[in-house]
Amino acid sequence: MFSLFKKKSKEEPTTDNESMRWDASATQALQQAVAQAPVPGVMKQQVKRQLQQAAEEYARNAGKTSVSPEDLMNGLMSRLPENMRKKVEEAAKKGPEGLKDLEKEIK
Repeated sequence: MFSLFKKKSKEEPTTDNESMRWDASATQALQQAVAQAPVPGVMKQQVKRQLQQAAEEYARNAGKTSVSPEDLMNGLMSRLPENMRKKVEEAAKKGPEGLKDLEKEIK
């Protein structure tokens, strides 16, 4: 009767209003990324939503119908500022030690 008091749908919006399927490993990677995000707990849902949108957008642009962990990572990388993206790419080339060094640098 009063649309003002209706609960909003919890379904996550995507770019073209069609939800994409997520591989189990991509869902697990998303949960891990959100858990490790250096933001206050109240912002975790916003971070999750932004990561989902970035991953789905990347997968869609690649012509895929489901999201993989690689799509999640590439979607995240596409949203980083250029200077940070370069740092992450360089650290990744060095392997786990390079990523640990980057983590220390950022903190």
